[in-house]
Amino acid sequence: MIIHLFYALNLLLILSCLLVFRLKTGERLFSLSLVQALLGLLLLAGEYIYLAYHPEPYVVPIVLFSESVFAFIWFNMAHRLRKATIATTTESRFSSYIEIFIWIVVVGSACYCQAYRPVAQVADDILTFALYGPVYFYSIFILITMLLGAWRLEQFWRSLTSAYRWEYKFLIVGSFLVCGTLCWAISYRLTYMRLIPDHLFLLAALLLLAWSLMIYAVARHRLLNRKMFVSRKVVYSFVAPLIFAVYLFAFGIVSLVMRIFGLPLPFVLRWLFLALGLVAIGIFTCSGKLRRRVHFFISTHFYVNKYEYRDEWLALSHQLQGALTEADVVKALRQVLAESLYTTNLIIWLGDTEHGYRPVFPHENPNNKANKNNLGPDDSLVRFLEKHPYFHLDDREPDKAWKEIVENKKAFLVNLNLVLLTPLFIGDQLVGLIGIGPEFTGGQYGQDDFDLLTAMGTQAASALLAVRMAEKLAHTREQEAWDRLSAFVLHDVKNAATMLSLVRDNATDHIHDPEFQQDMLEAVDDALKRMAKVQDRLRTLKGKRTPIWKELELCRFLKDRCRQLGKKLGTLKISPDCPCEIRIHTDPELLFSILENLLLNVLEAGGDGMEVRIRTSKDDDHGQAIIEIVDNGPGIPEELLPDALFEPFKTSKPKGSGIGLWQVKRLAASLKGSISAENAAEGGARFVVRLPLSESVGKFDRKP
Repeated sequence: MIIHLFYALNLLLILSCLLVFRLKTGERLFSLSLVQALLGLLLLAGEYIYLAYHPEPYVVPIVLFSESVFAFIWFNMAHRLRKATIATTTESRFSSYIEIFIWIVVVGSACYCQAYRPVAQVADDILTFALYGPVYFYSIFILITMLLGAWRLEQFWRSLTSAYRWEYKFLIVGSFLVCGTLCWAISYRLTYMRLIPDHLFLLAALLLLAWSLMIYAVARHRLLNRKMFVSRKVVYSFVAPLIFAVYLFAFGIVSLVMRIFGLPLPFVLRWLFLALGLVAIGIFTCSGKLRRRVHFFISTHFYVNKYEYRDEWLALSHQLQGALTEADVVKALRQVLAESLYTTNLIIWLGDTEHGYRPVFPHENPNNKANKNNLGPDDSLVRFLEKHPYFHLDDREPDKAWKEIVENKKAFLVNLNLVLLTPLFIGDQLVGLIGIGPEFTGGQYGQDDFDLLTAMGTQAASALLAVRMAEKLAHTREQEAWDRLSAFVLHDVKNAATMLSLVRDNATDHIHDPEFQQDMLEAVDDALKRMAKVQDRLRTLKGKRTPIWKELELCRFLKDRCRQLGKKLGTLKISPDCPCEIRIHTDPELLFSILENLLLNVLEAGGDGMEVRIRTSKDDDHGQAIIEIVDNGPGIPEELLPDALFEPFKTSKPKGSGIGLWQVKRLAASLKGSISAENAAEGGARFVVRLPLSESVGKFDRKP
């Protein structure tokens, strides 16, 4: 009678699996499997106790049947751990039909064992089994499912954060106790082909202990309604061990089949197969591209979303810590995108709607503005991305604007090997673009990729805004400090000049002494000239000096002034090179100040014996005259390039004040021009000054 009850209870557990057609979400399916496992565990422990008291052959089939039912329930629970992480995930009908089919096979096997009663023999209250009989293959099936369950439970435990582990610790401990107990029992059974009543009592006691731990965890922390998540990183970390395990399992199956048919497996061949498996795992571990392909397959086939947005967001946040410049922000964004996206081609443009956008590459001089891949502010691709969240070269639903971009920019994008571009916005201002090449996996970009780029772009744009605001604030504070300093110095110089003027007025009383009078007047005049020069220079530093615009011929001007400066800077050899006549619209005095400061800077940086070449040229496309000043000195320290040396108080000279080049930049800006610096390829420093040509004066407001 008790045997029939056991069969009935097992059949009820099997019939409860029909609920998979009603419970659609992965969370509820996992809850169903957990409840089934708890009930099956209690039933199995009871049957072990019954078999220990009644070690008869007719009891063995129901125990084998219960073990098989429980093993399959345990397998379902382990399998549904992943599905429990997403409440909206639905179970496919195909999977449900496969599950029902396996249950039918299990029930059919149980009926076969029931009909084929001599599955065990009794000798001194010990049940023994024949090799390769039903008990043998039932035991192998149970052992495999227990090992698989232990592996998935370990995955789940590794994915939990420390905040949640205390809630699941009793459930995990109890589950591992079940797996360990059954693995030990089945291993002993396969090794000695027998069942001992004392072992059955111990087995039942251990299962009941595990059941108590699991029940406590479920009741204490309400785990049946808890979402669980298996991290991708945990799954990725188990790819290589899983492949190797599958390889060894297949090798073991082959060995078992050969043993059944009496075929020997040579020693050399056995260890050769093992070595080949280890070599394959080594190749997989060392090949980054192969691992990325496996990650891509896992992300696109076993997860709802292609990316783990939280991990990418945290990774970029970590990289942005301590980012003080735009270059640091771009470097962090590039690194995270390169590790997240499945592509090897990535280009980032930075700029603004006034000057256009230039690509930023690693180890490239950011001052290089002549890159052929620059995008102007009126470029059709820029205008498109100002109004659209992305541009995809293989867009399936193109509009009229997309078709125009393809006609105009397809060759440009193909040359750069780009298929996807997204904008970087600070508020409503476009500050950059992200260009992505095709996936090396052969996949197509979709909504997941657009969402990732949008999230990363928003975070990077916020970091760019913070960096720019910090730089602007620092410049403002430096300027304010310098203005205050200038006001104090101007006040002191003015007082000194007043006192000297009084001295000069009083000196007329001693006019009777010609020698004294001459010396005094020369000293006073010299002091007044020096103070006037300092005062004028400080006024220039304090605020912008209004240029007095004039037309002049650049080559003649440079030759005259170089000749004039050459007399004062006797040890500096100056060689002007003006191949053609260039007329510019500028202030001669301010331009002379720029030239004088730069040549003095060369002399102070290199000392005696320095040579300077001054070359001129025209940039008709931008309406600018170009003055290149190249020396043969030690060059500019890398930490001051490309813009730091133009900041106030930044200098590498022992006696330098860090003001001269800052003044040069301000003077060039007041002349509607610009200046840049770099180290020349042949050695030495290279300064480039750009000024407007006479033909471009319409762009400026001339003043008499």
